[in-house]
Amino acid sequence: MLSTSRHRTRVACLSCRRKKLKCNGLQPCATCSAKSLPCLYASVSSEPRRHTLNEQRPLPPFSLGASGVGTAAANHYASRTLSGYPAITPRPYGEAQGAPIQANSSLFYSAPLQDPNEEEHLSEASRMLQDGRGRLLYLGDSASLSYLDTIRRLVEKTVGVSDFTSDPHKHSLLELPISTGLKPTHVLPDREAAEFLLDSFFSNTVGVIQVLDRDAFINEVATIYSNPLSVEQSRLCLLNLVFAVGLQMSQSSVAHNFRESQILKRLGSDLTERAKIFYLNAAHLNDPVSGFEDGDITSIQALLLITLFMLTIAKRNAAWAYFGMAVRSAYALGLHRKTTATAFTPADQRLRKNIWRSMYILDCYLSASLGRPNGISSRDAADLFTDDADDDQHMSELEVLETAALRASVRAARLLGEILSSVYAERKISVKFVQKSSKQFQEWKDVLPTSLHWRNISLPNEDPRATLAQLHVNLYYFHGVILLTRPFLLQKILNQARLPRGNGENMRSPEATKSGPGSPSAQTDSFSAACVRASLYSIDIVQSAILKRALPRRDPFVIYWLFSASLIVFSNAFCNVYGDTDSNRAMQTSLDLHRYLAETDPLAQRYLQILTSFHETISGDSGSRIAPSSSRNTNQALFANFFGDKPRLQGTDAAGSHTSSHASPMQPMDAVNRRPSRDDQPLQATPATTETQAGNGNREPIHMSPNLTIAEISPPDYSLDFDNFLSLVSQSETAYQLNTQ
Repeated sequence: MLSTSRHRTRVACLSCRRKKLKCNGLQPCATCSAKSLPCLYASVSSEPRRHTLNEQRPLPPFSLGASGVGTAAANHYASRTLSGYPAITPRPYGEAQGAPIQANSSLFYSAPLQDPNEEEHLSEASRMLQDGRGRLLYLGDSASLSYLDTIRRLVEKTVGVSDFTSDPHKHSLLELPISTGLKPTHVLPDREAAEFLLDSFFSNTVGVIQVLDRDAFINEVATIYSNPLSVEQSRLCLLNLVFAVGLQMSQSSVAHNFRESQILKRLGSDLTERAKIFYLNAAHLNDPVSGFEDGDITSIQALLLITLFMLTIAKRNAAWAYFGMAVRSAYALGLHRKTTATAFTPADQRLRKNIWRSMYILDCYLSASLGRPNGISSRDAADLFTDDADDDQHMSELEVLETAALRASVRAARLLGEILSSVYAERKISVKFVQKSSKQFQEWKDVLPTSLHWRNISLPNEDPRATLAQLHVNLYYFHGVILLTRPFLLQKILNQARLPRGNGENMRSPEATKSGPGSPSAQTDSFSAACVRASLYSIDIVQSAILKRALPRRDPFVIYWLFSASLIVFSNAFCNVYGDTDSNRAMQTSLDLHRYLAETDPLAQRYLQILTSFHETISGDSGSRIAPSSSRNTNQALFANFFGDKPRLQGTDAAGSHTSSHASPMQPMDAVNRRPSRDDQPLQATPATTETQAGNGNREPIHMSPNLTIAEISPPDYSLDFDNFLSLVSQSETAYQLNTQ
């Protein structure tokens, strides 16, 4: 009797296995032949399989001793190969020639998408990192540290072990404790110091968080100082939290004048410790956690300020926990529904809406940076996406700036939230989704006020608040572009890493040689190029803000966004995917920025260590690379959606007249030698000369691609001698201190 059982293919090809398609086991298989896909198979061991597909393999126990960070688990994880495929033997570090990465590892192979509706599974992986208390904390795909882990494994398989891949802290999440030796003092600073800290708080959080009405709170502070014994403890709690955040943010790149220097001197030699005392004062006066069950709008404000303070002292997981409590309280008080606002006065309505806006901005930021689920759904934030233009009629110029920046950040958060829920939560992405999202990014850009446009951040102005508003809003936007397109860049890097690395400079990947301008491969190349471009622009505008001396060194948002963008630039330099910019100059600029911020911020110090070791690995790797793609082969409509229709070329403005596109950054001497104040007149921009663009004249100017045209995106300028700028800042501050003694 003949068997009627259906024939089952013993081994499926990698493409069918990844996309869960039927495979007949031939070489090539029927599915790959029909879709003109490369058909590759994993090498099959001759030993019989000991585990079924549905059987889970037990993991060895974690070693959580004080001397190591998950050592046993880390070693086991590093020794295992993805999807059970054979391990890849790396070539010696620094060796020019080496065997290509084999295609039998699913991490390093993915055929280009042939259909815009076809979905690609993400190559990035979640992480479990240990904090200082021995806990294992989850970081999802969108987190930059998860992306860093994927790049580390790629680098190790490509060039072998290095300081970058064997970082002893790579399994740790930096979470700094608050010293148990600190005690609350319940002492308010003098009135002059209080005004300084208030101004620092409101100026440095513009475009990110607005949980207090500036004018009302300043008037309340005047009342508190006139009769502090009659003030409710909950209001004193808010004041101390504002002092804590304001003091952290005051550690800026601006050289303080004599008055500010004396204020900081009175606050103490260790400003971070003094800020922590302000926080302990607030917690002792009216801990919002202990009264969580009876929380009101004041407790929500306190929880949000604690969240922000925790971010400034590198306690990201604590910030996540406090913010979660604030979200639950906000839902309980109906902040997510516009219809509940009718029960309150117009001033309270505006305050409640700004608090909910700030919470949505923080929610998307925390979810993206930690790779964890959103606490606020876009549906519950729908009322925030409609602007109340009538409110602007009775606002001051400063209030208009703050409100416009907050609205723009909310719209950017909406774009980011959609990416998190549709891409990183589902762990898949399609060309169609990116094309749809790019149009939404263009809509965001079209309604952005001109005063907040990122191209204007390098123009001189006397108010650092305007610069910070531009910086926060546009970094949020660029980070959304990076997260949207990063999966395609990573897949291109992984695919390229498996190719032979010969001596020819004109080598091209197989997909590049067969792809035309409208091919799926060309579309994904455009996405990869957009990811690198957004990262370059992110680094550029941070540089502009620092050169204008408007950026606090302990801004947790800017530091994280800068690091995320830097990882993309360094990854691109490692695999040479996108070649329309000077990668060496871009990497050096990123290192200089991190080095400057690391002088006061511990998280920036950690990021600097990572990037420095990555840079050393890239510099020590002499292997030949595949020739990079150029923006002239990319989809210019996509670039226009993300970055603008007719971007300015180096040294040429939109009208075609020759002037510096970075007027202020091109003139660092003036920016350092004069002490800016809000009463100063704007600096007059002058055309940058070739010598100025080269800093001290020793650096050669950046080399532009000869194929770039006016319709294409020009790279940011990285020819500034930033080391010279930093030394001038140090000399200027030293000279000023000597003159004031």
